[in-house]
Amino acid sequence: MTMTETLLRLHIEELRVLARTNEANRGVLIERNIEEYLNAEPGGERLALERLRDAIEHEEAEKREGEDWSIAKHFVRSWLSWLA
Repeated sequence: MTMTETLLRLHIEELRVLARTNEANRGVLIERNIEEYLNAEPGGERLALERLRDAIEHEEAEKREGEDWSIAKHFVRSWLSWLA
């Protein structure tokens, strides 16, 4: 497993935990997690966001009970749109 894959997996696992919570500041924590991933990910913001978008879509497709990926999805989509 490459460093890029390891880093993405770590952040997706953290996002998975956040997708299950109803914490009031969940949106802020999700955004902070994504920003930390982007700051640590080599190879450019756009590519990192695309990898993250694909991983989030995969996680959401699993349809695990009690998970809400909408905040993470929206944040990544917004950032990608801003970069376009």
